[in-house]
Order: sequence, then structure tokens, then C-alpha cells
Amino acid sequence: MLRVMNFFAGLFGYEWVKDNRPVDEPNKILEADEGWDDLHQHSPRYRLRKKSSI
Repeated sequence: MLRVMNFFAGLFGYEWVKDNRPVDEPNKILEADEGWDDLHQHSPRYRLRKKSSI
């Protein structure tokens, strides 16, 4: 699926890459939302970035 997304994003000069940046502390609002804050705790995150010329 990531290859398909990268194909279409590549048409505009962007690419999806895995986001390894640390996750910020969850908002207090999310903690009160019946456990939704841990739904994506172990799922990989991706971000859109501009393709480099290198």
C-alpha cells in the first residue's frame, strides 16, 4: 500500500517515509476519551516529505 501511496505522492514531488521522531505526551483530552490514546501506540507512523534531489 505504501508503494501505491508513494507513486501518487511522487507525481507531485513528495514521498511517504516512516516517522521515527519521538511521540509527544498525549493530551489530557485524549486520555479522557475512553482509551483512544493507546489505539495507535504500536502502529508505525508515516509523514509526507518533499523528495530530495540526492
